[in-house]
Amino acid sequence: MASQEGRDVDLEDTENSKIFYAVADVFQKAQSSYAGHRKHVAVLKKIQSKAVAQGYEDAFNFWFNKLVTKILPLKKNEVAGDRIVRIVAAFIASLDRDIEEATKENSETVIHQQQVFAKFVDLFMRHILRGVESKERNVRYRVLQLLAVIMDNIGEIDEELYNLLMWSLNKRIYDKEPNVRMQAVFCLTKFQEEDIPSVETEHPVIDDATHKLMTIIQNDSSAEVRRAALLNLVNNPLTRSHILERARDTNQVNRRLVYTRILKSMGKEVFEKIDSRILDQLIKWGLEDREESVRKACLRLISYDWLNMLNGDLIELIEKLNVAKSTIADKAMESLFNTRTDIISKIKFTPEMWKELTVEIAFLLRCFYKHCISNNLTEVLEENFPEASKLSSILNYYIKKRFHAENLSNLEKSHLDFIVEQILIISKGYDFSDEIGRRSMLTIIRNMLGITSLTEPSIKSGLDVLKILSINERDFVSMSIEIINDIRDDDLEKQEQEQISKKKAERSLDDNNEDDDDDEEDDIIEQFRSSVDNFIEGKTSTTDDTSTRALSNERDLLPETMINCLTRSSLLLELVVKPLDQNVLITSLIDTLITPAVRNTDPKIRELGVRNLGLCCLLDVQLATENLYILGMCVSKGNASLKSIALKSIIDIFSIHGNVVVDGEGKVDSISLHKIFYKVLKNNTLPECQVIAAEGLCKLYLADIFNDDDLFETLILSYFSPSNSSNEGLIQAFAFCIPVYSYSHVLHQQRITKIASDVLLRLYMLWVDFQANEETDENIETMLKPNVILQQLISWTDPRKLIGENEKAINDNYQLNFLLDIFQQFPKFDKKNIKKMILTNINAFYVSSDNDMHKLREIKEHLEDIIENEIIDTMTLNSLEKFKNTIIDCLEEAKEKSENQTKDEIESSDGEYSMILESSNIGNISDVEKDVNVEAAQFSDSENDFEDSDDDTSRKRNRSKLEESIANNTSEKLSVNEDYDSEDTNEPKNDAKDINEPEDGTKDVIMEDSVSSNVIENSKNVSFILPDNDYSSSESSMSVDDESYKEE
Repeated sequence: MASQEGRDVDLEDTENSKIFYAVADVFQKAQSSYAGHRKHVAVLKKIQSKAVAQGYEDAFNFWFNKLVTKILPLKKNEVAGDRIVRIVAAFIASLDRDIEEATKENSETVIHQQQVFAKFVDLFMRHILRGVESKERNVRYRVLQLLAVIMDNIGEIDEELYNLLMWSLNKRIYDKEPNVRMQAVFCLTKFQEEDIPSVETEHPVIDDATHKLMTIIQNDSSAEVRRAALLNLVNNPLTRSHILERARDTNQVNRRLVYTRILKSMGKEVFEKIDSRILDQLIKWGLEDREESVRKACLRLISYDWLNMLNGDLIELIEKLNVAKSTIADKAMESLFNTRTDIISKIKFTPEMWKELTVEIAFLLRCFYKHCISNNLTEVLEENFPEASKLSSILNYYIKKRFHAENLSNLEKSHLDFIVEQILIISKGYDFSDEIGRRSMLTIIRNMLGITSLTEPSIKSGLDVLKILSINERDFVSMSIEIINDIRDDDLEKQEQEQISKKKAERSLDDNNEDDDDDEEDDIIEQFRSSVDNFIEGKTSTTDDTSTRALSNERDLLPETMINCLTRSSLLLELVVKPLDQNVLITSLIDTLITPAVRNTDPKIRELGVRNLGLCCLLDVQLATENLYILGMCVSKGNASLKSIALKSIIDIFSIHGNVVVDGEGKVDSISLHKIFYKVLKNNTLPECQVIAAEGLCKLYLADIFNDDDLFETLILSYFSPSNSSNEGLIQAFAFCIPVYSYSHVLHQQRITKIASDVLLRLYMLWVDFQANEETDENIETMLKPNVILQQLISWTDPRKLIGENEKAINDNYQLNFLLDIFQQFPKFDKKNIKKMILTNINAFYVSSDNDMHKLREIKEHLEDIIENEIIDTMTLNSLEKFKNTIIDCLEEAKEKSENQTKDEIESSDGEYSMILESSNIGNISDVEKDVNVEAAQFSDSENDFEDSDDDTSRKRNRSKLEESIANNTSEKLSVNEDYDSEDTNEPKNDAKDINEPEDGTKDVIMEDSVSSNVIENSKNVSFILPDNDYSSSESSMSVDDESYKEE
C-alpha cells in the first residue's frame, strides 16, 4: 500500500501526470456538448505537439488510448460516448489536414508529422481492436464506431494493419447484433476500390470489401444493415444489379431509397447505364408497390425529377422510357397526368400532327385521350381529337402505309404497327353515335382484320373495336367468323391456283405443250360434265375416292393460315359471353377449325387449338365434360407450353362450371384429375406449371369447389419443400394464397388443422434425412427449419385471425385438434432438439374457457404425461407448466360459467312459473275455501274414518297423495275437479278441468307438456295446492281415501 501511494505521488509530480490530466480535462469538457469541439481539438493538438517535442509522445498516446477506452462500455443511446467519438474523429481529421497542407507547402517537417500521425493511428487502432471480440455488445459497437469514423478521416494505412482490420471486419459482419454489423458495413465501405472494373473482361475482379457488401445487401436479416450497404456500395456495372434489386426489398424504406436516392442521384445516366427492360421493371415495381410512400417516391421521380431534368420535354421522356416495348409506360403517364395537372393545358394536337405521327406522339395521344375520358375533359377532347369519320380515315391511312407501302425496314414496320395499335386503343373509347363514322370505321376494321400479317395486339384491339361497333354479340360473332372464313377461303384459293400453275409448269416440259394444254382443258371440261351427269343420275364414278382424297389434300390449310385463324378465333372467344347454344356459328368453328388444330402435329397449332378448345368449354358445360379428358391428357403428355395452356383451361372450367363436369356416367373421375395436379406440383423441372397449378388450386379451394384433403396437403408440402425454394413465383403465390384461405372461413381453418400435424411430421422426417445425408447440404440451407414451419402452421390455424367470423366460430377453435394430433404423434419425433422445439412452441396455441372442456381435459392429460415421462430441461418444463396452468385456469373458469348458467336457468324457470301463477289468479284463497267447504260437506258422510284421524296425519297423507298424483301426470295438464257428482259417486269426474276456470268459461292453461322437472318439483310446495294450518278443515275434506283412489 505504501509503494502504491508513493507511485501516485510520483505520478502527480511528473510530466506524465500533466499529460494525463490535460487530456482528461479535454475529454471531460467535450462529452458535455458539441459546441466547443473545435476548441478542444486545438487543445489536444497543442498537448500532443508539446508532448512530442519534450519526448513524451508515448505517454500522450498511452493516456489518449486509455481515456478513450472508458467510453467503450457505454450504450448506443449514451450521448457522451457519441461526443467523445466525434472529437476523436475531428482530432484525427485535423491532423490529416495539417499533413496535407504541409505536403502542399513542401514543409521540412512534413515527414516528421507523417511519422507521428502514422504511429498515433497505428497504436490507437490496434489498441481498440483488442475489444472487437469482446463479449459485451456495447464494446464491440463502440470499437467499430471508432474504426468507422477513423477510416473516414485517414488516407492510407499500413498493409499489415489493413489485413488485421479486414480479418476483424469479416467476422463482425456476421455479428449477432445488427448495430455492430451496421458499423462493420460503414468500415468496409472505406476499403472499396473507386476504379470501375471492366465488364468486358472475362473474369472482372471485385475487391474483397465490395464483394462482402454485395453479400450483405442480399442476405443480411436486418433492414438497417441492408440499407447501410445499399447507400454505401459503389455503383458500377458489377454492383448495380445488387443495388437495384433492393426495389423488391421486404422493407419499405429500402424500396423507397432506390427511387429517392439511387435512381435520382444517377441523373441522365439512368437512361444510358440501365437497360430499358430493367428500368421498365423498376417503374412497374414502384408504381404497383403495396406501400403508398414507395408509390409516391416513384411517381415523384418520374413526374418531377426526370421531367425537370429533361427541361419539361414530355416527348423526350416518353422516348427515354422506350414505350414501344414497355409494359408500364401507360400507367406511368396516367400517374404523371394526375400529378402534374398543369401539363394538361399545355398539350395541343393540331390536325397536321395526325398525319405525321411518331411512336412517342401516338403513345401520348392514347394516354392523353384516356386521361381526358376518365376525367370528363370534354372541351379538351373536342379541341384535340377529330370526329369519328376522320379518325377512321386516319387509321386507314396508317394501315395502307404499313401494309401496302414497299421497301419498309423492320424498324419502320414495327413503328407503324405500334401507331396503328394506339389508334385502335383510342377507337375503343370513341364516340360512334354518328352513323357515318360508325359505318366507315366498321368497314376499315373488317378489312384490317382480314390482313394476315396483322400483329396480335392489333388483332385484339381490332376485335374490341369491332364488338363496340356491332349491333349485338351475335352480330359480332357472325362478322368475326366471316373474317376467319375469308382468310381460309383465300388460302384454299391460293393453293388451287398454285396447284394449277404447278401442273401447267410440269406439262409445259412436253414437246406438244399447246396440244397438251388443249387436251388438259378438254379433259377437265369432260370430267366436270361427267361428274354432273353421274350426280343427277345417282351414279358413282370409279375415281370418286381418288378425287376426294386429292381434294382433301389440296384443301389442307397452310400452317401460317391455321395460326392466323386460330389466333383470331381465340381472341374472339375471349370476348364472347353468351352460352354456346346461343352462338351456333361457334359450333361450326369447333368442327372445321378447332378440332383439326387439336389433332395437328405442329406444336404451335396444337397449342392454339387447345387454347381455343378450353375457351369454348367455358361456354358450354356439356362440351367441357366431353373434352376434359383431352385436356387432362395434354397436361400428362404434352410439352411445357401445352401443359400450361391445358392447366389454365382445366382450372377455368372448374371455376365456371364447378364439379358437375366430373364424377358421373361418361365423365372424368375427379381422383384422376387430382393425381394430375399432384404430379404437376411434384415436378420441379417445370416451375411455371407449378405456379399455375398452385394458384389455380388455391382459388378452387378458396371457392370450396375442391375439398380433397390429400391434394390440399400436397399443396402445403409444396410450399415448404426445399426443392421448390428457388421457384420464387410459387413461393410468392403460396405466401399470399394460403393465409387468405386459412383466415377466410372457419371451415378452411378446420381443413388445415386436419393435415397440419401430418405435414409437420413429414417435413421433420425430410429434415432428418437431409441431416443424415452429407450430399444434401444445399437442401438443408434452403429448407425452412422445423421451428419456423411449426410457427407458420400455428399462425394459420389461429382462430383469432379469422376475418369476419363471430365469437362462436372463434370458440370452436379447431386449432386444439392440431395440438391433440401433435401430442398423439409426439413419440414419433425422436430428436431431442425437435421435441424441445415443439414443447416450447405449445404456448403459442390459443386456448380459452369457451373451448370444448373435453379437449382441454385431454390436453391437460397429455401435458401431465409428458411432464412425468419425458426428460426435459428447466426452460421447457417451465413453458409446459405455464401452459398447463393456463389450461387449468380455463377449466375452472368454464366450470364456474357452467354452474352460473345452470343457476340462472333455475332462477329463470322459477320466475316464469311465478308469472304463470299470477296470471292464473290461483292466489285467490277465498275462492279455494269456498270450493273446499262445499266438497267437505259432500264427503262428510262417507269419509267418517278421516274425521277421527289426527289433523296433521290426515294433512300429510293428503299432501303425499296429491304430490304423487301430480308426479304421475306430468305429461298432462295439472288440474283438479271443479265439482263432484255426489249423486252417482264419491269419486271425482274423469274429465277434470283446469285448476282455475273463470266463470265465463275460458280456461287458463297452467302448464304445458314441456314443463321442466324443476318446475314440477317446485310446484309440490306451492301453498295453493294444500293450504296452511288455517285451512285444516278444508284440507281434510280435499283428501281422497285409498279405496276410492284404487277404484279410480
